[in-house]
Amino acid sequence: MKKYLLYLCAAAPLCASAQENFHIKGKISGWKGKDSVFINYMDDQKQLSDSTVAINGRFEFRGVVTQPTLAYIRLEKPILRTQRKDSRKFYLEDGLISITGKDSIRYATVKGTKVNQDAEHLEKQTSPVLSRLVELRMSAARTPREAQQTDAFKGLQNEYSALLDSMHNVRVRFIREHPGSHISVETLAQIAGAQIDYAKISPLYNLLDEDIRNTPTGQELAERLAMAKKIQIGSVMPSFSSLDTARNPLNLQEVVKSGKLTLVDFWASWCGPCRAENPNVVKAFNAFHEKGFNIISVSLDDNADYWKRAIIKDGMPWYHVSGLQKWQEPVAQLFGINAVPDNFLLDENGKVIARGLRGQALYDRVMAEINK
Repeated sequence: MKKYLLYLCAAAPLCASAQENFHIKGKISGWKGKDSVFINYMDDQKQLSDSTVAINGRFEFRGVVTQPTLAYIRLEKPILRTQRKDSRKFYLEDGLISITGKDSIRYATVKGTKVNQDAEHLEKQTSPVLSRLVELRMSAARTPREAQQTDAFKGLQNEYSALLDSMHNVRVRFIREHPGSHISVETLAQIAGAQIDYAKISPLYNLLDEDIRNTPTGQELAERLAMAKKIQIGSVMPSFSSLDTARNPLNLQEVVKSGKLTLVDFWASWCGPCRAENPNVVKAFNAFHEKGFNIISVSLDDNADYWKRAIIKDGMPWYHVSGLQKWQEPVAQLFGINAVPDNFLLDENGKVIARGLRGQALYDRVMAEINK
């Protein structure tokens, strides 16, 4: 994201106009004496904080951010240090932000700026759904394993899925109705998640106003969409070359040409979910390799010994490559991989036919494709 800021700030007047000069004035009735108040936020990929002293509940902050930025404001009192922190989230943005409440910051009202107003509007729509989702998660956690096969428990699972769909629909509707809101681009980035679906996210992104698309968050999402477009379902996956465990170059096309079906698997020896998923990948490989199923695993390791040991320990007898640069792995960056495990299933022409297959779903899809 930083490179976009450098581009935008190439001319001083442009840079100055893009800044958000925030001014916070707070009044929490019921506070007496002096109390420490803190704000924490991330701007331009840097974790930042500020503090001030509230006198009889009154406090003030001033500062500059590059775009409307999510922040947390909190009170710290000696009596609260062993208890849950008194805090509230809000947005730093251009203008005067008023924070008022009684006895607590947690339930304070935030007024005075558009982004905070939009955030509150969306929160009011999603809050009841979120509360019920939390209730269902807690109920599921308390349910004994033997009771998880009952119709009642399955009913809770169905309700949970329906609520997730409802939450998604509320957020999408907000984006459609508020294309000029910074909350819309942030919400869209959240919906996109780690494994961005170009076909679903791109149309929503194109609805956003140009100035919102040109914010750092909007530009970062645009970059991710450009990467996702290269590897969307139905596209030919761009070839890449990396070094195998013997530090010899290996090209994706060499692997694709050697079989009928290829899985490009992103993982790491330090990734718990990846290691837990490896037995499923091994199962599919052992079942279908003789019929033309190949795998090339791209590791986000930075230690060659740990990488090689994990390959042997997990019994993964297929192609392996890595630049040993962890999250700076060139192949992962080429395809916008920012979470593992992840994978792409390619046909004999290198066309992407599926993504993110795990567990039984991987086995079933490989079997279906091999048996065509």
